[in-house]
Amino acid sequence: MLKYDLIVIGGGISGMTAALGALKSGVKSILILERENSFGGILNQCIHNGFGEKFLGHKVTGPEYINFIEERLRESHIEIKTNSNVLKITDDKIVTYVSSEEGINDVNADAIILAMGAREVYTGSIIIPTNGLTGIFTLGDAHRLINIEGYLPGKRTVISAKNKWGFLVARRLIIEGGLVEGVVIEEDFESLRDDEIDDIIDGFNINIIENSRVIEVHGSSRIERVKIINLKDNNITEKFCDSLLLSVGFRPENTLLKMIKIDINKETLGPNINDFNTSIDGFFACGNLINGELSLIMKEVDGLNCGIKAADYIKKIH
Repeated sequence: MLKYDLIVIGGGISGMTAALGALKSGVKSILILERENSFGGILNQCIHNGFGEKFLGHKVTGPEYINFIEERLRESHIEIKTNSNVLKITDDKIVTYVSSEEGINDVNADAIILAMGAREVYTGSIIIPTNGLTGIFTLGDAHRLINIEGYLPGKRTVISAKNKWGFLVARRLIIEGGLVEGVVIEEDFESLRDDEIDDIIDGFNINIIENSRVIEVHGSSRIERVKIINLKDNNITEKFCDSLLLSVGFRPENTLLKMIKIDINKETLGPNINDFNTSIDGFFACGNLINGELSLIMKEVDGLNCGIKAADYIKKIH
């Protein structure tokens, strides 16, 4: 069984930067395991400027930031394995993964950084039926469809939003020639807006439907219209559309945490941490895995300091 100083599970931006942080702190033998065929995670679909200021001194798009960090990783000879899905971890730091090239394989390390990220899930906050009709997407799916695959989810879109990501998708749809019938938010817009949202919507004349919620969808095979209720006066209006984008929950990928009984935070559903340390000695966590829903409103997430903490631990046990 191969032995490393550090194994990083997850090749999103937090896992990538955690590996760099550990490397700069003197850790020599590092392995990154990423289940997808490329690095970067959800940052690949974020083509607006707003990332990398800590490393670059200025903000760039998500893909540009990923490319910069990946080049640093490859120059450093950190071992990188994509298409490698972790099946199991043990509390004595044995990691079992499977890949098309190697089959099932076991590796071991002095320390493990958990950076599996988070994913969109329906959490019960969506009270309308979402099956049976095409044209209904989560915001993340729509973001990926537009920015990576190059398709519009529809030509006339209603967006149910609760943070900046709904407005980012709205702007992108308009740039690509789509029509946004409205961005529906449940609170007053003034309670949600900040400088970043103002910058996103500036000059795009986006119809913001505040204090409201989508309560019904109608159509034959594809969505054709939605009903929207005003939460203050219960007035119901209709919007004709061929696509509906929903802001859903964002939940940490915590299956591996449960496997070795790492303490889980009841609010974030990620691990309880103290200075990036989890409840099990030698296991660290960073990025969207520890932030959950908060990741959606954070300016930037990286794992640099987590990598430094893991490096300190490795030095102490050697």
